[in-house]
Amino acid sequence: MQQTAVSSEQLADQIARFLAGAMRTSQNEVFQLVEELDLSMTQLKILHILDGSGKELTPSALAQFIGLSPAATGRAVDVMTRAGLVSRREDEADRRVKRLALTAAGLAAVTKITEARITGLTRIVEGLDLDQRAALSAALAPLLSSVPQTPGCTP
Repeated sequence: MQQTAVSSEQLADQIARFLAGAMRTSQNEVFQLVEELDLSMTQLKILHILDGSGKELTPSALAQFIGLSPAATGRAVDVMTRAGLVSRREDEADRRVKRLALTAAGLAAVTKITEARITGLTRIVEGLDLDQRAALSAALAPLLSSVPQTPGCTP
């Protein structure tokens, strides 16, 4: 079988189209969870940013990540703090500085959202036969080794 050269741009486009379709497949479950958790899209972004940061963030750093004013970010964080999803504490070195992190409930929410996405992906790959699954798994291996692992996902 002769291999056809595929440019990086073509492959990136194929991966993007697959990811978009996969996200659409799982969006009902994800949106249902977002509704159950009573989260706005901004709050959903905050969950994922705090989860992916690997460290506590200041409100101003978080505001820069999500592209909102510090005041708007603070209001979103206030709601999430009252809901028990985000913790806010004073910095030991400078009490004026606040540090934000996910609580156990916040981490559980991110895990549930990730599981909903995995459910959607499972529906897609269930349509593949065993050889196709093995080939896809082998093809994904080099990509998985080059991207940071997402908490809540098994490597």
